[in-house]
Amino acid sequence: MNDNGILSIERTVTGGSDVLALRGDLDLTNVDSLVTAVAATDSANVILDLNEITFIDSAGMRAIDQARRHLAGGRRLLIVAGTDSSAAWAFRVAGYEDDMIFPSLDEAIRSFP
Repeated sequence: MNDNGILSIERTVTGGSDVLALRGDLDLTNVDSLVTAVAATDSANVILDLNEITFIDSAGMRAIDQARRHLAGGRRLLIVAGTDSSAAWAFRVAGYEDDMIFPSLDEAIRSFP
């Protein structure tokens, strides 16, 4: 686990979806890393696993929203954030729709047609 707050992003392919697992802090200093990682995906479905995010600021939220809006050709972006996590709370407060946020990776994968 990343205890120093620096963002790390690990990409895997699970269930035909690109999964980007983020660890550490997602903030103004490193949102470009997230944008680059999302742009490098090629699956129809992209899942951001935020269960190990320790901090997210408005720049991080905005980068995720922009990534979601820029996925072309019907590609979808979903967020995995445990129900009681600070990330899930932040997305609910920001008005993200419940059909975009899932408490587990398995539930997010099952949501795809």
